[in-house]
Amino acid sequence: MPLLWIAIGLIVYYVFIKDSNRSTSSAAEEILKQRYVNGEIDEAQYNRMKETLRK
Repeated sequence: MPLLWIAIGLIVYYVFIKDSNRSTSSAAEEILKQRYVNGEIDEAQYNRMKETLRK
């Protein structure tokens, strides 16, 4: 029975928490891209920040 609860907990984690982290990272990359396009940051800053977000 405890294994069933662990399995349910893992499923909930991967469905809700893992997916929300992915969408947050994607939104952050879009904001970063807009800042680069608008000239707020240069290419070197853009690349450093993008790599940081993907870690």
